[in-house]
Order: sequence, then structure tokens, then C-alpha cells
Amino acid sequence: MFFPLKEASQIRWQGYQNSAGAVLEAFRDAKKNYSILNSINVSYYWEYNECVISSAAGRFFEMINSENESIDVMIGPACVETAPIIGSIAAYYDFPVFLYGLSSVFNSFVDVTLYPTVTTVMSTYNFGARGLIEMLVKLELYDLSLIYMQSTEFLGMCAKFAGEFDKITLSDYSMTNIVYKRLIYNCTGTSLQSIANEISKVSRTVIMCFDEQDKTRSMMLAFLDSGMANNEYVYINVDPDMDNYINDENKILLKDYNNIPDGRDNDSFSMYNYMLNFQYSMEGGMLENYSDLRRKMPKLMAEPPFNCTTECEKYNISSAYAPYLYDATYVYFSCIAQAMTENNGNKTFKELIRDGSTITNYAIGTFEGITGEFSINNLNIRDAFVTLGTYMNNGLNITKWIKATVGSEKLSVELLYIDPKTTIWALRNGIQPLNEPKCGFTNSKCPFDFIQKNPIVFGVIILGCIIIIILIFLLILYFYLQKKKEEEKQNDLWKINYNLLMKYEDYAKTELMVQSRKSFMSVSQSSVRLSIKHNPDGRHKLFVYMNDYVMGRIHDYQYILTRKDMAHLRSMRMMDHDNVNKLVGFLLNSPTLMSVWRYCSRGSIVDILTNGHLNINIDGFFVYSLIKDTVEGLNFIHNSPIEVHGNLSSRNCLINERWQVKLSDYGIPFLRVFEQQKPEDQLWTAPEILRGDILNPNKESDIYSLAIVLADLVNKGISFENEELAGGADEVIYILKNRKTLPYRPNLNPAVDDIPPLMLQLIKEMWSEDPLSRPKVEVVKKLVKQMNLGKCSNLMDYVYNMLEKHAASLEEDIQQRTMELVEEKKKADILLSRMLPKVVVEKLKSGQPIVPEHFDSVTIFFSDVVSFTVLASKCSALQVVRLMNRLYTIFDSIINDHNVYKVETIGDAYLCVSGLPERNGCKHVKEIALMSLEFLQKIPDFRIEHLPNEKIRIRIGMHSGPCVAGVVGLTMPRYCLFGDTVNTASRMESNGRPNHIHMSLDAHQLLTEKIGGFVTEPRGEVFIKGKGVMETFWLLGKVSEVSTDTNNQTSLDFVEDS
Repeated sequence: MFFPLKEASQIRWQGYQNSAGAVLEAFRDAKKNYSILNSINVSYYWEYNECVISSAAGRFFEMINSENESIDVMIGPACVETAPIIGSIAAYYDFPVFLYGLSSVFNSFVDVTLYPTVTTVMSTYNFGARGLIEMLVKLELYDLSLIYMQSTEFLGMCAKFAGEFDKITLSDYSMTNIVYKRLIYNCTGTSLQSIANEISKVSRTVIMCFDEQDKTRSMMLAFLDSGMANNEYVYINVDPDMDNYINDENKILLKDYNNIPDGRDNDSFSMYNYMLNFQYSMEGGMLENYSDLRRKMPKLMAEPPFNCTTECEKYNISSAYAPYLYDATYVYFSCIAQAMTENNGNKTFKELIRDGSTITNYAIGTFEGITGEFSINNLNIRDAFVTLGTYMNNGLNITKWIKATVGSEKLSVELLYIDPKTTIWALRNGIQPLNEPKCGFTNSKCPFDFIQKNPIVFGVIILGCIIIIILIFLLILYFYLQKKKEEEKQNDLWKINYNLLMKYEDYAKTELMVQSRKSFMSVSQSSVRLSIKHNPDGRHKLFVYMNDYVMGRIHDYQYILTRKDMAHLRSMRMMDHDNVNKLVGFLLNSPTLMSVWRYCSRGSIVDILTNGHLNINIDGFFVYSLIKDTVEGLNFIHNSPIEVHGNLSSRNCLINERWQVKLSDYGIPFLRVFEQQKPEDQLWTAPEILRGDILNPNKESDIYSLAIVLADLVNKGISFENEELAGGADEVIYILKNRKTLPYRPNLNPAVDDIPPLMLQLIKEMWSEDPLSRPKVEVVKKLVKQMNLGKCSNLMDYVYNMLEKHAASLEEDIQQRTMELVEEKKKADILLSRMLPKVVVEKLKSGQPIVPEHFDSVTIFFSDVVSFTVLASKCSALQVVRLMNRLYTIFDSIINDHNVYKVETIGDAYLCVSGLPERNGCKHVKEIALMSLEFLQKIPDFRIEHLPNEKIRIRIGMHSGPCVAGVVGLTMPRYCLFGDTVNTASRMESNGRPNHIHMSLDAHQLLTEKIGGFVTEPRGEVFIKGKGVMETFWLLGKVSEVSTDTNNQTSLDFVEDS
């Protein structure tokens, strides 16, 4: 046995998981009816074949001839594709094959000379179609419309049936005509109504076959909506699946099963009055066991030899054609039983059961199958038993009125009614439909004055026309709104939210912060950022948008965009060319209107030509390549929807990292007309625009601007700026406006070799005073292309080749000198920065002497870790170093935010000063106070990783007074502080308390009287070693940060160090 296993559509009808168990049940029932079968043992072999012809043929051949797995009969295959080749091989070996499923329905095995050993237990569409035609002849219905739809899920049943019906009608029934035939692909309401209207013109009898029943419902509603729900029409719904159900698994044919019903079930149910059902019927036999077999299939599949549990339990009911597999198996074993009974010892059992001709002959006859009583004719094919009936109870039941039996030698049609008016035509008031109405299908056989005889209908038609006009208007309105919606959707492509733009300055700060955390960031990434330059003209500003650099072009004018303007921006946004800079978008919600363009890192043509530091030899080919790219870009713009650049100059011919020229700042004429241009920006503007002869730029003015750009390239600079005019750009503009007889143009003095004379002549023609005599851009492009000097065609490759040659010649010298310079500078900078303040380092670099310096007033800070010795005893040496490094890294980061110089750290002692080496008036005490407070704020959050239960506490002391500072020593020089102020500040720290800021009277007076804004508390008089009794104070915080009680007295709780 061959079974499909994977394809869902095959599994539904004839798959292994829900079919194979039928053979077990069939053999059991056969043994009950034929006791002789109890003496034989049966082994089952099955293969999974997804309807592949080659593998099916090969395996069948092997199984017939195999010594180990030799088979005696093939039940199946069910696949349409593989059955013919199996039948041919079986004929060659005289081997019995019993077919079921669509392989017997679709394939015609009527030629017993080709397939003498093949028996099919399902009838064919050929027989069924013939039975339907005979019924229609009985009803005198001859002009037929045939509409059908095929579905992969139903394996194309309806398409196959319709093909057989059409073929038989043409070949065997001359009185019957298929006047309309249609395979339906689109089931939209409009399409179906169009089909209905076409049918109404040629026929009143409609043969329908839709694999999916919801499509049948849609078609019937289309007939209803087309005015075809009347007694003239009869709709015959063909059910070709040959199961024992009405339509699809007992579903109601015209009921809406969608999750969101359309509410038209009453309309669809009304069409049952005009419908007939045609189906392959089952009667008699063991039909009462049909449903039971289908329900018990999971249990049968769990039995040996299949033992299919997990996979097969997914299917709680058998496939549609499992009962036919039962019948095929049952017929086979019936044939075996008869052959064994009549053998009389003439053949061995093995010879008998493999004798295909003998077994097939025993199959001719009548059998009591689980699909009803059926007969197999002398063509070894099951006779077709078909019926025609009406739908009752809203489609729940069918009453059969005509039945037909069709076989190779049998064709009978039996009417099951006496009075057609009260039976088959009862639902349509007893009126039998005519093949053709009396007035013809289009009423052409009954001419009359329509308006006079049918004024009401005429009025309805007029009303219908009005409604149609309204519908057309609404349809036009709908398409208009859809178009507007689509335009809004496209507008979103160029609209940019201002909040998504980040100024380059802000982005650069963010990047510097990231680099301070990531010391190993890629060097290449950093170098890219450093290469970015701003455009300083005021109208251009650099931003970062979606992690890309973009250039914003500010339009200093308040303007409301029109639909035409938005269409222009949509066209600009869609422009894409190698030599045209991409418009990223346009800002409407910014303080000023702004167009946003892609950023080109190498600047403009002017930047390239005038950059003396560019290590590239700008020769003739280099200039030619820039000219070629510029012309290509303008050619694309002139042939685009925007048609005109309108602002072409050397400053907006940008160059990207690949050395491609990108024409930028084009289009947007509705804003440029309001912008005031500087004389320097008008040097490329055509004279006719400067004079006001034309208001808006055009293609001819673009050609003039292109000529000036090419002149700049040839001259390696802005050509008009090289003219010896005292008035500069203002005078140039004045001359261009007023001189017509002898037009003023820049001199062409090629600054590079290899510029063809033809190029210079072309430039002169392009800046002609007469716009109409200037060549088109297509002509310019063609001429420039002919001027190729025959070198490489890619400027980027050319530039890289030049750079490689230049680098190769200088490589050894540059490497040597660079290494020496970098190493020496690195050593000096590192050494000086670690030992001395920045001011002192700068003096050393400039050669100034470093002499000790007296400072009248500074504030010195000392801090010390409380109980550091005890804490250090609990740590290893490395842990102590790691602890102090983490702590002092936090302190160092705080110092960076204040005007404070870190003098040194000795063990757990930390010494800082403010007011030197750069004097800052009285602010030094404030800087030290703020820094000290931040130190105390950070301490509670500090955690010791290896001692999580320990806390760091520090004592802080500060004192203000005079001091002397200078560099001491030549070996490991240090910037040291001298004076009594240093000693007093140290005593303030040593006599302080944990996590408190202890300050002297001098520091207190300077902080509160000169600075203010801080909260202090007297400590009282304290004996200080070497100083005697001193009055000292606690620094509590800033005024806004320290809470006070109801008497405005600041409170502070001290915790003594234990």
C-alpha cells in the first residue's frame, strides 16, 4: 500500500494517518463472511509516497520481485499521479491492483486492454457526468451554463468533473449545449455579479461545482443580487467528493460560517427554492457502519501492525476515502475467498493469489460494501449511482427525486415522483423552468414599447441610473480620498521630526563621554569623527539623524506648504543617482523651515581645489572626472520630475568619501524665490535671472551655472574671484546685470595640463548670453564623454593609485620621523603631566624659568581614611592598592569639576589646594568647600568589594592662608607647597571627626563673610598640637541643602569614632 503522509490536502482525503486502519477492519469482516479466509495469514507492507511517480514505480517493481518482502496485491495507490504507472506495471506482471480514492476517480481505466488487472471501487466522473446529462434531458433542459472553481485543498475535484462534463456533452449529446463555461478565479462580489449577468443572457440552467462551499454561497448571493432569484432559473449544485455527507462534512451549504457574519443568511437560504443537489449516492450494503468506521479510525491505527498513536491521535475521524479503502480491501478478500473455493487444486495458493486476471474476473459483480451496495462492471469499474434532489429545511436535508445508474453496459434514469408540481418543483410554486423563456434569454423575441407598457419599471430604471450616478460619484470620491491618503503616506517619507535631530556639538560631547569610558574604542571610528567639519556660512548646520551625519539647510522664511509643494518634495525624496545628493527630508516643526541632506565628508569642489594640504596631484584627469560627474548629475535632474536644479554652484557640488560629485541643494523653488542671496552666492547665477528677465530658473540658466562651475574646475578656484576688480563680488554682479553688448565672463586660465581645447570652447558656448543658443545638457554630456583622456574611468581608483604612489615614496622617511617624534613627545608629556601642574608644564615647554612663587591666599585640603591601618590589615597588598585606586579615582573625577589642583597622595592621605598655581581671588575656599561636600556625598555609596560589611569613612580638614609653591628637585621633581598654612590644614584633618569637614577660623571667615551660601557650626576651642588653642568650625553644607529647626538653628549630630 502506498499512502501520502505529509501534504495536508492529501491527508484530509486519503492520508496514511487516518486511512490505513480500514484494511484491518475489512479483513475482519471478510473472515466473518468467508470462513475459508481463517486459514490464511496476512502481512501488510506500506510505503509513504507523496505522489511521486518515479519512486512509486521503482518501489512497486521491487516489492513484486523481492524475495524478502514480496507482495501479492497492491491496494491503491490513492494518488492520481502514480496510479497509471502502477497499473501498467501490474498489467505486465499480471498482478492484481485494487484502486480507491481520487486515483480511480480522476484517471480513466476504462480500457481493459491497458489495465486488465486493475479494479476500482469508486466510480468515475465520466459516469457521473453522463448520469447528470441524462437527468437534464429528462427535465428538457438543454442550454446549460457551466461554472466551477478549483481548490488545492479539494485536489481540484470540481475542475476535473467540469472537464468530464464538458467533454461528454460535446462528444455524445448533440441536443445539449454548454452555452457558457467559466473557471472562476476571483470571488469578489463585483466579479461574481458580472458572471451572473453574462449567464442571464444565454441560459437559465446553471451547473455549479465549487470545491469550497462558502464560494457557492457567494455565487448564489450574486445571482440573488443580479435579479436571478425567480422561477425561470434552476441552479444545480454538484457535490463531487463521493462521501456520504451533504456538501462539506454535514455543514449547511449556504450558511455563513465566518467569525464576523455578513447577516445575509436569510437571503442565501431563500435561494434553496431554485437549487437542485447532484451527488454520488450510497444505499444498502453495510452503509449503517459507515460513520462508525470513520469514528473508530484512531483506535484501528493504534493496533498492530501500524501502532500509530501520537501522530494518528491528532485525527479523531478517518479520511473521507477510508471507507473506500475498506471496500477495496473487502472486495479483494472476497475475490480470494471465491478463487480458493473454486480452485480445486489446479494452482498453488501463491500462484492463485498473484494471478491478476483470475482475481480481477472474480471482482465483476455486486458487493455489499460499507459505502453501500455497488456493482463492478466488465470494465472493472464501479457503476455510478447518482441522484438529483431538492434542499429541505434550509439545507439540512435533501429529498431525492431522480436517480440514475451508469456503467459500461448500463444506463438507467428513474423518476422518484409522480406529480412534479408537488414534488421536485414544489418550492417554486409548482412551476417547471423552461429551457428558454418565451421571450428569449434577453427578451428579444417579444418586442414592445417598453416605456409605455412598463412605466413603473422604467421609473425604477431611471432611479437606478440616478443611484448609479451617485455611486459613481461616491466611487470617484473614494478614489480621491484614497489618493489623498496615499499622498499623506508618501509625505511621511520626507517629513522629519525635529526632536529626532541632534546637533553635532551635543553629539560630539556625548561621544567624548563615551570615549572616556571606553579607552579601547576603535581608532578608525575616532578618526572619522575628527574629520567632520562644519559649514560656517550660517545657512548650513551639521546634525546627527538616525546615527548618520546629515546637513541641514536653513530656509529663513515662514511658509505654508501647498499640495504642489508637497508633491515636489515627494519627487525630490524619490530621486536616487550616483551624482545627486539624497534629500533625507524636510522639517516643518522646527523653529525655521529646514531641508536635510546627506553629509558629504570631503566638502565641496571649492574645498578640494583650494585645499593645499591635500596630498593629491590634481591633474587633467582629476578635473575631467569632476566635470563628468557634475554633468551626469545635472543630466539626471533635468530628466527628473523636478526638471531644474535652480541653485547650481561650485559650493553645492559636494564630494563624498568615494570621490563622487554629488549635486546638492537643488529644487525647492517655492522657498528660494523668497531668499536673499549674498553677492558671493550669485556668481554662478545666469545674467537673465540677475536682470529679472525671467523670475524662475530654468534648464538654460542651469547650463550657464554649469559653465561657471566647469570654469572653476579648469581654473582650480572660484573663477570670478580671480578677476582684478576692486569691488569684488558686488562689482561682478553689477557688470553681469548691465553689460549686454560685450558680456562679462571669467577668464579661462587652465591651472592643470591636459585640458582639451574643446572643453574650453564648450564652456564658452554654455555661458552664451543668449539662453536659446546654449547647448542642452544631453549634448554637453555627450561631448564631455568624448573628451575622456583614455585613462581609468573611476576617480576613486585614480586617487587611491596616486596616494599609494606618494605614500610608497615617503613611507620609510615618514615612519622613522613620526616614530621618533611621537615617542619623544609621548615621554615628555606623560612625565610632565604626572608631576607638575598644567601652567608649570606650559612654562617648561615655552622655556620660561620656574621660580618659587608666593600666594597671598589659598585654601589647602587634607583628607585621611579613618582606621586605615585596621582596614589594611584585613586586606592583601593588592587588595589595598585596588581599594585606594577605586576610591581616589572617584575623588579625581570630582576634582575635575572644580578649580582645584591635586598635589599628591601619600598612602591614605589626600592633599589638594585651590588658589594656586592659578590665582582665583577668594573663590579657592568655595572650590575646596564644594569639593569636600561632594567627597562626603560619594563616601556612603562606596563599597569595598572584598569586605562588603566594611564602610569607608574619611576625615577632612581645610585651612586658608598664604603659601609658597614651587618645583623641587631635578630627579623626580615635585610641585610642593610650603608654609604654616600647610601644617594648619593638616592639623585640621588630624583633629577632625569621621565623615566631617573640619575648618579653621580663617577658612570659616573667608567662606561665610566673603563667599556666603554655606552652613557652618562652631565646634568651639580645640587644642591643636604646635598651635595651642584654636577656634574651629564644622562645614555642614550649602544653605539650600541643610535642614534647620524652628529657631533657625542648624542642627548636626556627631558620631564619635570608635
